[in-house]
Amino acid sequence: MSNIHVQNDYDFNISSIGNVYEREPNPHWKYDRIVNHEAYIIAFCKDGEALYGINGKEISVKKGDLLFFPKGLVRSASSNPMNPWSFYTVAFDIQFLNENSQESLDRLDHVTRSPHLYRLPSLFAELNLVWSGKRSGFVIKCKSIIMDILYHLIKEQDRTIHGSAHYNAIEQTANLILSNYKNHFSIDELAKLADMSDSHFRLLFKKITGMTAIQYQNHIRINKAKDLLLSGECNVTEAALSVGFQDIYYFSRLFKKLTGANPSDYITG
Repeated sequence: MSNIHVQNDYDFNISSIGNVYEREPNPHWKYDRIVNHEAYIIAFCKDGEALYGINGKEISVKKGDLLFFPKGLVRSASSNPMNPWSFYTVAFDIQFLNENSQESLDRLDHVTRSPHLYRLPSLFAELNLVWSGKRSGFVIKCKSIIMDILYHLIKEQDRTIHGSAHYNAIEQTANLILSNYKNHFSIDELAKLADMSDSHFRLLFKKITGMTAIQYQNHIRINKAKDLLLSGECNVTEAALSVGFQDIYYFSRLFKKLTGANPSDYITG
């Protein structure tokens, strides 16, 4: 099987949705030491201000902030009576697909503030609209929007951990590889594009993606080839050439190394 470690710390599904609410401003809104053992909670501040007390710390919440509360978190909160907040709130449960996912998710910051979360107002508004309408297929759509919101939260936490400038540079080079997966980029080329030294680029790319840049390129190509083989439209040689491999024997060896199977095993029919 593959000896490439692909980051898989967030592998889960939304198993159920309890409720979706849009709260209007209320200067008297408050609660003391509330805890939810049955659901995860995400909320988004549309406007105004509130004050939260979590783990002995007071956290100010303002317009544009995203809140995330894992199960069992004790918290108190009150709206600013002079500028009461309005917000969306969502309660949902999760099915975790590996042992690391719950631990990773539960470690996320409870309040996230960033200009990169500019898509959240439209996502929460759409979620509230679809949930309220409850038309055919609404549960599927709502689950997909919640997953999208959580994806933005996870990406933003990663950006904060690694530093915005460095994270964006690595993201740009990873996207370049993905968009041009037939090309073979050297470390020197990628490091120059990221405006880093080779050694610094190697370190950050591995830290952020979980793979070296070479491993990432091979990972993308082999997965693209696997999809082509499963489509039934390509034989092994055609799939290899389509993803940038001229040496079919090398392609077959690498394919088996990364997937644990021969390319021909993925040919359907």
